[in-house]
Amino acid sequence: MFDRLRANLLPHAEPELIQFRVRLARALVLAFYVLVGIWLVVGIGFRFILPADGGYLFIFDLFAVVVSALLGAWVLWLVARRRLGGAGYLLASTFFILATLGLNFFPQAFYLVTAAYLISILTAGAIVGGGSTYLFAIAASITVSITWFATWNTTLNPANGLHPLASLLLLISQIAFFLGSAAILYSLSNQVQKTIDHLHRQAERLIDLARTDPLTGLSNRRYFIELLEREFIRARRYRRPLSLLYLDLDGFKELNDRHGHLFGDDVLRGATRSLSAVLRSTDLLARIGGDEFAVLLPETLLPDAQNVAGKLRKALIAYGRQLSPIVPPLTFCGGVSHLREADTSIDDMLARADNAQYLAKKSGKNDTRTELDLAEFKAIKEESQQLLNEE
Repeated sequence: MFDRLRANLLPHAEPELIQFRVRLARALVLAFYVLVGIWLVVGIGFRFILPADGGYLFIFDLFAVVVSALLGAWVLWLVARRRLGGAGYLLASTFFILATLGLNFFPQAFYLVTAAYLISILTAGAIVGGGSTYLFAIAASITVSITWFATWNTTLNPANGLHPLASLLLLISQIAFFLGSAAILYSLSNQVQKTIDHLHRQAERLIDLARTDPLTGLSNRRYFIELLEREFIRARRYRRPLSLLYLDLDGFKELNDRHGHLFGDDVLRGATRSLSAVLRSTDLLARIGGDEFAVLLPETLLPDAQNVAGKLRKALIAYGRQLSPIVPPLTFCGGVSHLREADTSIDDMLARADNAQYLAKKSGKNDTRTELDLAEFKAIKEESQQLLNEE
C-alpha cells in the first residue's frame, strides 16, 4: 500500500516527459519571481504612501519576499538536478503557504486570495504529476472550509448582504473547483503517460521488425553485424575469446524446387527452432541469407566453437529425420573463425569464416572447416604450385 501511495505521489515519468516538465518548472519559477517582484514593488509603494503609524508592516512583506526568492532559487537548484518531485512540492507548497497567510491577513479578500490555491494545484500537476494534485486540492479544501467558518464577521456574513445558503454554495463550488481541477490534471497526466508508453511500445516494435528476420524470427544480418561489432570491441578491450560460425544448408535450393517454397519455409522455421535449442542464451543465431546462418559465440575458443558446430549438426539431422522420408537428410557446411590479436575489424573474422565455409563446400556436403584449415590449405596449395614449377 505504501509503495502504491508513493507511486501516486511521486510518479515515474519517461525522459521525454521529464524534459517537458523541466522546461515548465523553469517557466513557473520565472513567473513566481515576477509575482514576487510585483509584491515587492507594491510593498515599497505602500511603504511610502501610507503613514508610518498606519498599521502597515513593510518589514513583513520584505521578509516574505526574501524567503520566497530563496525558495525559488532552491527550486531551480532541484530542477537543475532533475529532482522534479522535490522541486514541484516545494514550489506548490510555497504558493499554498502564501495563500494561507493571505487568508489570515486579508480575510475580506476570501475568494480572491484562495485563487492562489489553484496555482499550487496546477504547479503540482505540471511538475510532479500523478496524485500530487489531489494532495493539494484536499489540503486547500480543508483550509478554505476552516477559513470560511472563521470569517463569519466579514463579507461572508449574511448581515453584510450575503445569504447563508449562497455563501455555503460558493464555498462548495470552490471546493468542487479545486477537486475538479485536480481530477482533470490527474487524468491528463495519466493520458500523456499512456500515450508516451504507447509510442515507446510502437518504437520498440518497429526496432524489432528492423532487426528481425520475418520468416524465422531470428536476428537479421543487420542486427547480427551490430552485435558482432559490440562483442568485437568488448573482446579486444578485455582480451576475451570470441568465435564466429557460418552455416550454409546443403541442397536447400533443390528442396525448394522439388517441394515448393512453402514447404521450404516450414523447414527453415523448424531448423531454426532445432538449432536455437542447443545454443546458450548468450549466443546469437541469425539468418543472414536465404539458407545461410551465422552464430556469434562470445567467450568461446576455436575448439569449443567446433564442438558447437557438431551439436548444431546433430540437432539439424535429428530434425530432418522427423520430416517426410522423401526429404533428403538436412545437413550444412560450416566455417569457423575466432578473434586474433592482429584483427583490426570484424571484416577480418567474417572473411576467415566465409573462406572456411567455402572450403567446406568444396570438400562436399556435411562438413565444417576452421580458419586453421585455411592455413593448411594455403600451405598445400603453395607446395603444389612449387612442385609444378620445379617440373
